[in-house]
Amino acid sequence: MIIQDFIKELKNSDLFKEYDDKSIIEIFKGLNYKIAEYEDEDVIFLENEECRNLSLILKGGVRIQKIDSLGRVLTVAEFYAFDIFGENLIFGSRDKYPMTVVSNGSSIILHIDKQSVIKLCLENQKFHLEFLKTISNKAIVLSTKLKEVTLKTIRQRICEYLLWQYSIQKSNTIFIGMSKKEWADKIGVQRPSLSRELIKMKEENLIDYDKDTVTIKNIDEIENYII
Repeated sequence: MIIQDFIKELKNSDLFKEYDDKSIIEIFKGLNYKIAEYEDEDVIFLENEECRNLSLILKGGVRIQKIDSLGRVLTVAEFYAFDIFGENLIFGSRDKYPMTVVSNGSSIILHIDKQSVIKLCLENQKFHLEFLKTISNKAIVLSTKLKEVTLKTIRQRICEYLLWQYSIQKSNTIFIGMSKKEWADKIGVQRPSLSRELIKMKEENLIDYDKDTVTIKNIDEIENYII
């Protein structure tokens, strides 16, 4: 795979959106990079592996996962096409991945090595500014996410997710479309904890549910949990 095959994807990313096709090709002539293809659940970077690259998702996505001593997996974040990752580690004193990065479905990822990122920043002001902006935005998102995970109860996280899907699906019966394990990972709780809370909410006549759907029976009460 060569960079010319992914000009459209690069121009959809914040880092290269200001460049035309010719400029992108010229820029990459002087860089050390690789384009790698991954299958679903392939490990891209292991926890504690040194971060040597800035990585840009050209197609597909990735999950950032934490695996505890019992082998339980918590999905902390997900990134999608045109997102970057590794930008907050590559120049840090602690430059090792704190969690494992795995492919979410089939994905294609551009990896630009550290020295080439330095070259890009020194020679391309537009790239440098977008790079700094991305780091700042990610820091804000991470801070907000940590606050939410710390302060919200399991019920609040369930209600927030159900109301979000209610606004999208326009129905009191919400199609979940994933396993309990996947749902638990998405909202940052353990699967047994999610199951216990759903049972309690059903007993309180807030919801009903089956294998694939959750029906909101008292939307006013559900909304009260996230106020």
